Amino acid sequence: MLSLLPHPNIDPVIFQLGDTPLALRWYGLMYVLAFTIGYLFLRWLQKTGYLRCKAEDITNIIVYGVLGTFVGGRLGYLLFYQFDKLVLNKDNLELGARIKMIFAVWDGGMSFHGGVFGVGLAVLLYAWRHKASVWNILDAGVHIVPLGVALVRVGNFINGELYGRAITDDAGKPIYDADKLPWYAMKFPTDHNDTIAQGKLMRALQDDWMAANPGASYRDIPNEALHPLPVKPEIWEQVQQYFPGRYPSQAVQFLFEGVTVLLLVWLLRRRLKFPGQLAGAFLMLYAIFRIPAEMIRQPDSQIDPAQAEALGGTAQFLHAIGLTMGQFLSVVIFACGLAMFFMHRVAKLRGKEYSAEERRGGFWRETIRDFPEIIGVRKKKEAPSEDTPNQAAPETPDTNKPGEQPPAAS
Repeated sequence: MLSLLPHPNIDPVIFQLGDTPLALRWYGLMYVLAFTIGYLFLRWLQKTGYLRCKAEDITNIIVYGVLGTFVGGRLGYLLFYQFDKLVLNKDNLELGARIKMIFAVWDGGMSFHGGVFGVGLAVLLYAWRHKASVWNILDAGVHIVPLGVALVRVGNFINGELYGRAITDDAGKPIYDADKLPWYAMKFPTDHNDTIAQGKLMRALQDDWMAANPGASYRDIPNEALHPLPVKPEIWEQVQQYFPGRYPSQAVQFLFEGVTVLLLVWLLRRRLKFPGQLAGAFLMLYAIFRIPAEMIRQPDSQIDPAQAEALGGTAQFLHAIGLTMGQFLSVVIFACGLAMFFMHRVAKLRGKEYSAEERRGGFWRETIRDFPEIIGVRKKKEAPSEDTPNQAAPETPDTNKPGEQPPAAS
């Protein structure tokens, strides 16, 4: 096992409110961190003149962004990844049960591509209501979106979800023996694609609970006792041999879709002068890295193109075009990004160019200096008015002789 990357194996839930489904999870905390840091970035961009709005408008922009992210991300997941169940009603669910799916956020399910479309519509609505430039706000937003992507991938990693495909041998069969797996392989206790491995783990968890509760029956085992994470080391040692080694796709996406895209966006901001270009470049860069990442990421089981014959519906469509859902949606946003990048060639859509000064600046230095103002413990310094003299005017010497009247003003 020394040759394998270890999964962190920590509880995805930080704390939970009693027996309710309401809980603070590491995954949700990543979103909180992303939007908090995003507020600081937008405030700095507004101060340097890049984001063309008032300082008090930034909070409203963040609110629109949060709503667009969660509403778009949730609806996108349901429409892109649960279309057969929600719309085609493959499982013959009642209408009430399908409507409940929309609000059952505790069951998980967010789509990055849905979040992109949701934020785009939210910013469009904000810009229309406040007569602002939608392209300028989107350009400002993509300064921080890649960091948000990276943080959310950390949440995915802790949850043990969105793991990679099984690493196979020359015959195409999954490798289970740790000694035969490459160093970057990882075994996930949450691996639901291997039913035998999950069965062994569930049985071990049941036996462990029964040993701690003598006299109880298997029917008394609570659902919480069967959650794979965190799994006790002694239990994992018993069952890990049944789990295949997989690619740690969350780490790959963290590195490329998050960190690498973030660095490239901040390099390009100095060179892209027209509003909409930076946002378009971000969409294209994300798609460029997401499409190959899908090759090592395990597709969602309900729409796996490899199971098209058995699943039908969406899986059959994806099999026909030879793409996963993530790849298909990435092609769509790449096309959108390409159109946005060259939009400035159309005179009616061309906005005011960003000046060289607006495209430069020191975020960390200026943010640390102004942090007391940001959190409200120090009032913002008012710029001196042109009508207010900075110092008393010097007295004019009296050159008139005694008893002589001063000359009249001409």
